[in-house]
Amino acid sequence: MRLTRRGLTVILALTALWSAAGCGHSGLTAAGASSGSPPPVATTIANPASGAGTCTPGYCTPASWDTAIATTPLAAIRPFLEPLNVIISARSTVSLTELQAALGDWKTVSASSSVSVAGIHVKCISSEEADVSGTGYTPQAIAWRLGGCLDGNVRSLSGTEDHLRLWHQAVPGSPRGAWIATASIETMCIAPHGTLEPAVDDKPYAVLHSGAAYHCVDGGPGSITSRYADGYNDGAQVFVAAVGAAARANGWTLAEQVITRQVTAPAGSGEGGVPFSGAVYVLTLTA
Repeated sequence: MRLTRRGLTVILALTALWSAAGCGHSGLTAAGASSGSPPPVATTIANPASGAGTCTPGYCTPASWDTAIATTPLAAIRPFLEPLNVIISARSTVSLTELQAALGDWKTVSASSSVSVAGIHVKCISSEEADVSGTGYTPQAIAWRLGGCLDGNVRSLSGTEDHLRLWHQAVPGSPRGAWIATASIETMCIAPHGTLEPAVDDKPYAVLHSGAAYHCVDGGPGSITSRYADGYNDGAQVFVAAVGAAARANGWTLAEQVITRQVTAPAGSGEGGVPFSGAVYVLTLTA
């Protein structure tokens, strides 16, 4: 992947700020599944084109496979990047609107709205930026949360809140283009004593300091990992499983592929130091 001057600056800054961080892994249960590990997704492994802007019929290689550096209201969460780990292929004949309708519980949420959950006033989702087209970093075009804003934040109290931030990418020869997303599963977290902990561990503090409540990616400090221990990859897999269920219910054909993209960010660059792999799930839905 071509490394831009901005990308090099980001990597150098992150390297100076952070040391490598890891996290433990345990068993998990996919939301909507009966028990055990998430359903298997793609079986085809391939490598994407290495150069930014190189196009396949389904997508073009993003200028960066990571979001721009993001920050939070909590000093305990250092600036971080998130991986682009899901692609809805430009070869799909099912529109994004049709897919969302079929998914049902994956509802659009806005960075400008908020709700009260158990007395804790929280935003529906924060805004992040990515450069999927080589024209610069732009805010997410759409965001989906499993359960929407209210139920999604309720899920976050137990560490089972899954969401996607999506960016549109024009692809030569495609009238629809591709949608490239970052998915993650998170826990509502606070830092009453300077260290992160789940909000459910101290609800009175969370209610009184709602502005300091945030969502920690599962697998990092402040998260509940009993069901999901790898927030980024688990988030992508749970979404892929939901798309598979929607395809079966509607008689669509779903072609799944896992590509391995180049990882240039230092280890532990994810939110809370949660690592992320090079796996990207490419989904092609045809009616």
